[in-house]
Amino acid sequence: MTATLSRRHTKIEQPSADSPDKTSSAGPSGNVPEDRAAPSSSPRRHEEEEEEVIPALPRKRCEDPRSLRLRLLNLIRTFYLEALSRLPAARLWSTHARGVLVAGHCYGPLSPVDSILVNAIWYDTAFPRRPTGDFHFGDVLEISPECIARIAHRSLEGLIACLLHLCPSLSRDDALLHLHLSKADLSRAIASASDSVSAPTQAAFLKAAEAAHHPMPHALALFVSSVLPKVERDARMLLCVNRALTAPELDRLSDMLVPSPLPEDLYPPPPLVTSWVAAVIKSRIEGCKYSQETSRQLVEAALSKYAQQTGQHYELHLVCGINLFIQSEAFWHINFLARPKDAAGELPIYFFAEATVAMGEDDEFQEEDIVLCCPIKPAGIGGCGACTAQYKKLNHPIDKEHHGGLDDYDEEIGNGDDHWDYKFPQLVDFIMFDAEKDCATVRHIEKRFPPRPDGDESAENLWITEM
Repeated sequence: MTATLSRRHTKIEQPSADSPDKTSSAGPSGNVPEDRAAPSSSPRRHEEEEEEVIPALPRKRCEDPRSLRLRLLNLIRTFYLEALSRLPAARLWSTHARGVLVAGHCYGPLSPVDSILVNAIWYDTAFPRRPTGDFHFGDVLEISPECIARIAHRSLEGLIACLLHLCPSLSRDDALLHLHLSKADLSRAIASASDSVSAPTQAAFLKAAEAAHHPMPHALALFVSSVLPKVERDARMLLCVNRALTAPELDRLSDMLVPSPLPEDLYPPPPLVTSWVAAVIKSRIEGCKYSQETSRQLVEAALSKYAQQTGQHYELHLVCGINLFIQSEAFWHINFLARPKDAAGELPIYFFAEATVAMGEDDEFQEEDIVLCCPIKPAGIGGCGACTAQYKKLNHPIDKEHHGGLDDYDEEIGNGDDHWDYKFPQLVDFIMFDAEKDCATVRHIEKRFPPRPDGDESAENLWITEM
């Protein structure tokens, strides 16, 4: 198969009433150098949002529900990338990546991005992950596009369930329309659908948490409806800054969000981790570490070449998706967040890189392997037939040539979203595994990886042969 190069001229659809954009603090694209990408619109501060009068939104609009759903999923995905960019790297890798990807749903009384951050920090504080004798977890330097797609799907299902509970006369399609018009902001969607600004009840948040497969739905509903309103103003003040949060600010948020221990009845019984399940998890953890090391090498080579070309020096914040495909040779596409070196507090920038390198055990990425490295906006999905064919939601530049490209940009790839609703277990679920709480992970491992008939519990290379 010959490599395909294409230059796409179609621009990403600009935010409008029919194309949601971000409504909270500036995201990872906000700091893109002007010579590399257009800056995003200025963020509105939370104090201004509180005083803003929500306009009446139209009740009827001829929109295809599938199209609305895809646009909402792409929008919510950018919320998660923005939230990940706001967390300091050390705390993100060691602690809060788990909270964002497992429990950081984007619904609550705050803006979607702030809700992700608050819900994630609360979960990591209220239900901390503790190492055991069998599992010594590592840092999370890489998350897959499947994992981001999964949490985006779950957040959207939670938003829909909450809105339908509060406004039972709505159809599911109506709920999608109001969420689309409100840019996935729950408070605005409620005001649009019910002509009121009443706060959701604990029962409504429970419906949302259950529909979104939150690991602790009753605890989340209690927190969002009873605890968070008491500290909402202070939380808003900490979150309104247009920069990365600091470790002391995260500690303050943790203290105010979990002022006292949770009731014992909110803790589920721990899962039964058999020796076979433990062997699978340990093998997959090694696979995750191998994948993260490959991605780290690629990013370091790409940023080194970018520094030579531009004089701008960045370091890895988080890998946000990677795909390997074969045309005339092996090509890698990768999205990642990188922060300026020696610039504390500055938000990371979102990058795309393409590399080509011969496959082999001893190969490492060098600068000469990097075909392209450039900042981009994490807005639309698509622009690459190779990534689309493998259902990888990666962002690609629309004004630079790369392999695997499409002649036209298509923000609604997949012709539906069935293939984007990723289930357990993803590779990152293993390195984030909590032996005290991750019942769902254990159940899915037992279903997907049944014990071998010969009783052999050796899981050597299982992560390679069954990924």
